[in-house]
Amino acid sequence: MSMISPWKHDFPIFSINAHPNLCYLDSAATCLTPKHVAEAIYYYQCFSHANSHKSLYQLSANATELVEQAREKVANFVGAGIDESVVFTASSTESINLVAASFVQARLSKQSNIIIGAAEHHANLLPWQALCQRVGANLRVAPITSQGQIDVTALAKLIDSDTVLIAVSHVSNVLGVVNPIKSISAIAHQKNVPVLVDGAQGVRYGPVNFTDLDCDFYLFSAHKIYGATGCGVLVGKNKYLEQMSPFQLGAGIVKSVNYAETIYTNGALKFEPGSHNVAGIVGLVEAIDYLTDITWSEVTAHIDALSAYLFDQLHDLPYIKPLIFLPSNDFVSNNVSDVVQCPSIFSFTMSDVACHDIASFLDDSEIAVRAGRQCAEPLHQKLNIPASLRVSLGLYNGFEDIDRFIAGIKSLQQLFREPQIFDGDSEHNIN
Repeated sequence: MSMISPWKHDFPIFSINAHPNLCYLDSAATCLTPKHVAEAIYYYQCFSHANSHKSLYQLSANATELVEQAREKVANFVGAGIDESVVFTASSTESINLVAASFVQARLSKQSNIIIGAAEHHANLLPWQALCQRVGANLRVAPITSQGQIDVTALAKLIDSDTVLIAVSHVSNVLGVVNPIKSISAIAHQKNVPVLVDGAQGVRYGPVNFTDLDCDFYLFSAHKIYGATGCGVLVGKNKYLEQMSPFQLGAGIVKSVNYAETIYTNGALKFEPGSHNVAGIVGLVEAIDYLTDITWSEVTAHIDALSAYLFDQLHDLPYIKPLIFLPSNDFVSNNVSDVVQCPSIFSFTMSDVACHDIASFLDDSEIAVRAGRQCAEPLHQKLNIPASLRVSLGLYNGFEDIDRFIAGIKSLQQLFREPQIFDGDSEHNIN
């Protein structure tokens, strides 16, 4: 079959002077950068660079305006309303640590508990684990269903009057499953428990609507939506942000300072000390504009078609073992509402072949996939597997990428099935 991405030419990495034969299937880790984003960052760095929020001269004022306009752009992008604010951070990881240090820590005691999902990325596990260990609180883990979603019924039973926070992923970076955030938020709010959502994967195939999800914190990174690394976003409800103390201390977050005390500013700037990553923020805005110009309907239609084709091809290979099994009629649109599967992420193991060996073999043909525990080691322990291989799709992919990947898998399987002759008197089968 043939379906060529109409946007692949927007990504310079595939040019004849770079990696024209690259088959990139690791977009869940980081999306490649379109020239529109790179050019916007380049233009800012070369012709507009200045420190924002610090000076009155025109270059600085322009940088300040870029940041504040970006804040509004991001709020619209994720459906945040007037009661929510956008905070710029360095990454999704920093956003989670910000909430842990500035919001949760002061509320935690030995009697308290925090609830997470069983399939969380380490970024949404380690901060909560460390906080609970520090004060002797309880970290509770909500199990997942056979389809890979957080078991909402089981999660509800874990909530009590001592629950301080529920922290879950929107979309699993390993299983590709969309969690029922609206349902989780509704149950949590019945008991006045705030909800944090790691949207690093959920934001990739929006549209995300923060207000509709009704969570209390939502976070993601720019590089997950074709922006640059080093730029993250935390969206939070003002009623909580106003209660929170700064995460890091430094210039730009104060109303006044003397040797005895400091009075901090209000709003998002309270959590943005030092110099803003204006270049990264400019790249994020350009990435949002890039996706908006394409339109989400085109994005999801393209990824849906690729996902269905990938699933069908892998489904025909008996030696492929998905981490969770879903029949093809369970595949639905990537629109991240309360649905079961976001099939643009597909993780599996292969009979008799180690995942790292598969990735290395494919890399020899310039096919890039993720192998390992995928920063979700407890999930792999739960599934009783040492590691997995992950394929994740992006705008630049087409059917030819999937065909190359499947051909590589078949070649490797054939290699391991054939007798291997070594120096010496005996023959050995690799199996």
